[in-house]
Amino acid sequence: MVPKVLVEDFMLTKIIRVTPDLTLFEVAELFLKKQISGAPVVDGMDRVLSVIGEGVTLRLAASEGLNMTVAKCLAKLTPSDEIITLKKTDTFQDAYRAFLKYNIHRIPIVDSNGILKGLISRSMIFRIFVEAHHGKKTNQA
Repeated sequence: MVPKVLVEDFMLTKIIRVTPDLTLFEVAELFLKKQISGAPVVDGMDRVLSVIGEGVTLRLAASEGLNMTVAKCLAKLTPSDEIITLKKTDTFQDAYRAFLKYNIHRIPIVDSNGILKGLISRSMIFRIFVEAHHGKKTNQA
C-alpha cells in the first residue's frame, strides 16, 4: 500500500508574504526580487486576507496606479472567505484536485484560525506528478 502524501510533506514553509501597507510598485519589486509570481496577502496576525499575483498586480496598477496600497485594493482582490485554502493534513490528491478544479496558481495552507502555515504552488504539484511517474526527483534548477 502506498502511504498518503500529506500537504505538510511538501508545502513551502518559508513564505514570501504581501502586507496591506505595501504599494503595488513594492509588490511588483518583491515579486521580481524573489523570483515569484504571487503571494498571499496577510494581516499583522498572519491571517490570509487574499492572494495577489502578477496579473492582478498589473491590472490594479493600470487602474489604480503604482503608488496605491494593497489595503486600498483589497476590495478588488478575492476576499478571504472565497480563497481556496488547504490544511496541512489534506492530501496530495486534495491539492491536485483543487488545482484541476480552479484556475489558480497557489494555495495557502492555513490552520483552523486562517493563520498562514505554508504554501503550495501549481508548479510544485506538477513537479511531484512528474517525479512520481519517474520514481525520482527532477532537477529543480
